[in-house]
Amino acid sequence: MLRPARVEECAALTDLVLRSKAHWGYSDAFMESCREELAVTPERLAAQPCFVLERDGMPAGIWALDLSAAVPEVALMFADPAVIGGGVGRLLWQHMAVELRRMGHDRVRLDADPNAEPFYERMGCRQIGMQASPSTGRMLKRYEADATVVLTTKRLALRCYAPGEDAALYPIMSDPVTMRFWPQPYDREGVAAWVSRWIVSYAENGYGRWALFERETGERIGDAGLIRTVLMGQEVIDLGYIIHHPYWRQGYAVEAAAAIRDHAFEVLGIGRLVANMAHDHAGSARVAEKIGMAKVAEFDNPRNRGIRTFFYEIRKP
Repeated sequence: MLRPARVEECAALTDLVLRSKAHWGYSDAFMESCREELAVTPERLAAQPCFVLERDGMPAGIWALDLSAAVPEVALMFADPAVIGGGVGRLLWQHMAVELRRMGHDRVRLDADPNAEPFYERMGCRQIGMQASPSTGRMLKRYEADATVVLTTKRLALRCYAPGEDAALYPIMSDPVTMRFWPQPYDREGVAAWVSRWIVSYAENGYGRWALFERETGERIGDAGLIRTVLMGQEVIDLGYIIHHPYWRQGYAVEAAAAIRDHAFEVLGIGRLVANMAHDHAGSARVAEKIGMAKVAEFDNPRNRGIRTFFYEIRKP
């Protein structure tokens, strides 16, 4: 569970941060020199967004953001030594990025401990300079990251839409082959409304549909993500995917959908996902089944020409 830090646990969270820092073999004198900079205090919680990753009722990680500059700075990003290397850092980073996007920020900066440089580079950070540590004076690499990148997989990158991006998406969503299972291909106004809808959803929900790119080539190959909607009289979060037809049958939909499923359960705290597809869209049904979804109902979909539609779901383990 990821939740806001509480004032009454400041001492325990400070201990977690210091134990995490000391994990890399720093001396007692060095640790004392940076204690004030790293302390989790009521004043910090009042001034900075600060979230805790809780496992089995105990804090396992923490992140905090300094919003005092035009570009937010990572103030804290620490995992308990017992779970370092187990994916906690990735969850913390992805959750922090969700909150950045919700607040309307598209970039974040940080000064990295040398031992953490490989982690930040895996998270997509790029070095922009060097900076002296305010507590120890040593020179640290200064990084910046694009907070609009939501997820990366082996072959794919999912990124938030930006205003005006509808022109680049139009060739995909207007294509009659790619959109053959939808009510109809989208016109230019429809694609513009599609992009605008998700930009609003990022701020309201922390998620939406995202642009899908092939990492190696940088080619835009589709759209995928999460929609808060109503299906069969239920308020649900629908996992959807559109892959441009030149890229069909290459496993991209499964790769994207599996990553979105994990992000929804682990980072966003969503407990149930659904998917729906036309009864004759066998490829989409196979994608749902390959990521662990099961068909639980069928219905005539008033939003898609009244055709018979399969309704799949998966619940957080």
